[in-house]
Amino acid sequence: CHYLMTFPYTVIQNAANSGVGQAVIQIAAARGISTINVIRDRPEFTQLSDRLKAIGATHVIKEEALRKPEMKELFKTCPKPKLALNGVGGKSATELLRHLQVGGSMITYGGMAKQPVTVPVAFGSHSGRGINGCLFRNMLDDLCSLIKQKKLAAPACHKVLFEEYHKALYGAMQPYTSAKNVLIF
Repeated sequence: CHYLMTFPYTVIQNAANSGVGQAVIQIAAARGISTINVIRDRPEFTQLSDRLKAIGATHVIKEEALRKPEMKELFKTCPKPKLALNGVGGKSATELLRHLQVGGSMITYGGMAKQPVTVPVAFGSHSGRGINGCLFRNMLDDLCSLIKQKKLAAPACHKVLFEEYHKALYGAMQPYTSAKNVLIF
């Protein structure tokens, strides 16, 4: 996250509708950083895209678009990203790598696809990175500042009483959920 706090270029990310993805959108918007946000196709794609744009997303695209020639058109309106944030893995991560500028970096923080990250042969001089723990305090200070300024908010959630946990479990197993279930004890 501290890497994002000082990053002056376009950022591309998958899992853009996740809690992490929504935080990245808001942090980037507060810093004037353009974002390309990738989400899976779903029946309510337009509504989700509008919601992500309302919190600061620059571009919202379907995962399939990463593999299409239209990406060249997108890069006429914004620079190719120097940073990719991968919360999915598998083919989605490979496609993020394909769109990075030479010398760019990808940070993997999750693997929702439960598939390995495959590096394409034409990977070039990109790099993968971890997050330095000593930057944690500064990152928290920056995030708290954004929260106080109302530039960073928690993602949408449904509060479910613990006694009704079965509703939360059922909801979590549904495809394309836009809000997390939070159990209230």
